Parts: sequence; C-alpha cells; structure tokens
Amino acid sequence: MSKKTPKNEIVSDLNPKYWVQKSDPLVLMRSVPFSLGELKILDTYISRINASDDTRRTVIFTKEEYEELMGLTCVDYRTLKKHTEGMLGKVVTLEMPNKEYLQFVLFEQARYHKDEYGKPIIELTCTSLAKDLFFCIGKYHYFKYALENVIKLTRKASYLLYIYIRYNRYRGNWDIDLAELRDTVLDCKGQSSYQEFKIFKNRILNPAVKEINEKTDCHFEYEPVKRGRRVAKIKFIYHVESQLQEQHDIENVHTLLDQDIDDEAYEKIYGSEQLAQLASSCNYEFSKAQMEEIFFILTRTDVPPDPNTKSVHWGRFRYLSEKYAVLNATSEKKKLQNQTPIKNRYAYFKKLLEEEANDLTV
Repeated sequence: MSKKTPKNEIVSDLNPKYWVQKSDPLVLMRSVPFSLGELKILDTYISRINASDDTRRTVIFTKEEYEELMGLTCVDYRTLKKHTEGMLGKVVTLEMPNKEYLQFVLFEQARYHKDEYGKPIIELTCTSLAKDLFFCIGKYHYFKYALENVIKLTRKASYLLYIYIRYNRYRGNWDIDLAELRDTVLDCKGQSSYQEFKIFKNRILNPAVKEINEKTDCHFEYEPVKRGRRVAKIKFIYHVESQLQEQHDIENVHTLLDQDIDDEAYEKIYGSEQLAQLASSCNYEFSKAQMEEIFFILTRTDVPPDPNTKSVHWGRFRYLSEKYAVLNATSEKKKLQNQTPIKNRYAYFKKLLEEEANDLTV
C-alpha cells in the first residue's frame, strides 16, 4: 500500500508571548534581504510552527496582524499584494564551507482570502527547501527568544543587533571587527556614509543599543577598541543575571526536587522539554541560564548520537550524564585526599565541557 502524503495543516492563533526557535543557518545569514517588517513576519511564522512537525507549514495571519507587523495602516488590496509578493521574492543566501553557497526563497505561497466568518486572512507557506531550516530541529543548533522582544523594535539595525547579542551572550564580553559589525551583522555594506565611525555610531549603533536595552531582555554596553587613532573593533559587554538571581533559580529547582511533581513543572522552569531533560542528567543542579550555556557548549561539541535511538539530543543527554559523573567523582576524590574542594561546581563543570569541546572539534 502506498504511503499517504501528509496533509499540510494550518496553524493560527498568533501570540507575542510565543518563542521563536531559530536554526543557526537562519541566524548566520550573511545577507539579510528582508525589511524589518518582513523579519517580524518571519519570526512570527517561526514562533507558530512546531519544529518537529513539517506537515504544519502554513501559518494564518489576520490582515490586521500582518499590517501591524509590517508597520502598515489599513492598506488596500493592491498594496497588500505588493508586500506579500515581497516576502515570496526575497532570495536568501547561506554561506557554506569551502567558499560554496546556497540560495533559495523561504516562502512559496501567500494566499489572501476571507475565512468562514468573512474576516480577511493571509496564509503563508514555506518552500520545501526551507523546511530543512524550519523543521529539522535535530540537525542544527537552535536558539530561542520571546517573540515580544523583536516585535517591539522599530529599527532593522536594532533587530539584527538583538539577534547577534542574544546569540553571543554566553561569551560575557567579546570583540568584533568594526567592519564585520557594520557590514555583515548590521547589513550596512555599500552605504559609504557609515564608513566614518562617528556617523555609524550616531545613526546606527547607539540608537540600536538604546532601543534593545529599553525594550528587550538583553542588557549590554559596548566600548570602541582603537588601533592607533582609528576604531578597529567593538567590545561588547553583556550584563548577565546577578549571582543572587542565579542562586534564587537554583534554590527553586532544589525545592521542587523535594516535592512530588511532574515533568511539566521542570519544563516551565527550564523553558523547554529539551533543556529540562538535559538538566535532569545533572540532577537539576544548575539553573536555566546555566543550562542554556551548557547547551550551547554541547552544540559546539562533536557528540555522537545515542546508539539506541540514533538521536542527537539523547546522545547529548548521555554525554552530559557521563561528564556530570566525572564532576562528582572528582569532587569526592578531592574530599578523600584532603585537597582544595571545588568551590564553584558550575564553573568547574563548564570548564570541563569547554576543554572537551575544544579537543573534539580540532
């Protein structure tokens, strides 16, 4: 009997509280052909799909929702048609190893019609090629952020910088070449007026930093790094959660360990089933923020899939369990031999994982 082709189901009910789970290739696009409104449409689309179910790749927007995200006001049929056409016609370029690249469009169809109640709606459907970026959650590292953080932004530079800071925040503080920040991250390549740092700073960088700090969950600052008399790099300093908040989160988890609770409670604490499962491999010792950093290290480590399930996720679970056992064994050994104890178990564990990641990716 031939296998029945799954129906492409439709998803609606948009909500700014939903999470955007974005794959690395989408985050690391070297050219960003979309306007700010189109980027918000893209993130809203991603927030409403289930990355493990590629049969549900059509998302419904009401006309009002689409207009709000695009920054439009009561547009007519012809104007709306031009904007949906823009979503379908933008070519995405993904840089590949060995100076190769891949180009394609993300969406294949935008259908405008009225629903059963006579309300104008737009159905947006991704292409077959784009499914790999939207739905192949086991193939790529995914990072996530709340949709409400980006739909509040009014500048494209703010959006692009927010994604960059959110993606790199685990580093604490880091440098980036000014040219890379300006031309690649903030997509200002070819705009000659921004070659002068003072103009770039006043018109692009400072307004973006200010808006992100005021409207999103990212809080950071930057410092120009000079080479001679010219600014060559920008140093970003990300303000992480305070030690008090970290300790509060950990205490909440440890309190729950003494209670008879179900898995959903842990999912709420850690924000996702995947992160909660990885946290369980460490006996829920570490907070959500700490587990997010651990997860990022895992994505940079060549961990083999679980031999039984062939799953990358459960391979990481097994790997993390083994390393956590090493942490406990080392801690116990230091006690027995009257050596200096491990004062910060998380810092020690993180260093252990990072050293392993560097060894396995060389």
